[in-house]
Amino acid sequence: MKNPKRRSMAAMILVCAVSFPFLPQEVPAEAFSGRIVSLAPAITECVFALGAGDSVAGVTEQDVFPEIVKELPVVGGYLDPSLEKILALSPDLVIGIATFHAKLLERLSSLGVNTLPLTIHRGLDGVEGALVQIGDRIGREDRAKEVWKGIEVQLANLESEVRRAFPLGAPSLLVVVWHDPLTVAGGVNFINDILDRIGIPNAAADILYTFPQMDPEGIISRDPDIILVPQTERGMSLSPETLKKVLAGLSIRAVENGMITSVSADLLFHPGPRAGEAARSLLEAALLFPGAKNEKD
Repeated sequence: MKNPKRRSMAAMILVCAVSFPFLPQEVPAEAFSGRIVSLAPAITECVFALGAGDSVAGVTEQDVFPEIVKELPVVGGYLDPSLEKILALSPDLVIGIATFHAKLLERLSSLGVNTLPLTIHRGLDGVEGALVQIGDRIGREDRAKEVWKGIEVQLANLESEVRRAFPLGAPSLLVVVWHDPLTVAGGVNFINDILDRIGIPNAAADILYTFPQMDPEGIISRDPDIILVPQTERGMSLSPETLKKVLAGLSIRAVENGMITSVSADLLFHPGPRAGEAARSLLEAALLFPGAKNEKD
């Protein structure tokens, strides 16, 4: 029997993947209208950001934003959506992740359901691809460009805030996803790209994997100023208190200075149109560091 904690951790990590479609299918964007089933929170957020939220007929158990999605029919978890539940919603379009939902999407296509497979992209630039490509598919191309432009403006403004708050350089952050095994956000993912974009060092940026495992000695050698623990609104997640016990007594600045705090996993692990909010949450965590200059200073 699979360990439910490990399965929950896997779901939490994998949900972070946002994607962008590879090839458009046969139905032209201008002809699209109908019911959409989304198989990932990031996809759902993209559809709503593009102004097509009224078309969303079904979502996953991990969907929490916008608030209205909590009232929509659930087709299962991100990792295990139900074919039967999807078909029961009579969708006109099912959007999923090619890597994780390939067989399901193929089965739906064979049953005559229009599907849109998306290819997981491990960085911030995939958000633009997701918005533009989904926009093309559902006839919201102009809106997609507007949303992405807004994200770019937010990130640029936050970069300026970081420079003002930390004229001598921002403190380093380490995002710890899980404690058993100890898993962190490495240098190839959405979180790292946001940190890099706004000028906050990722203490694990040198590890060129998405979510690598790390032993305590690895954290000691990198000695982060702040350790962040992403917490989900739904499902199991690590708490700062638990991580403090795991790292207690180790020679790590963040541990010794009490700089272990939580941040929204639903922002960091749903790389989509809320990228600016995700970046803001990371900056707010950094501003907890002693010596940070607030706008009021």
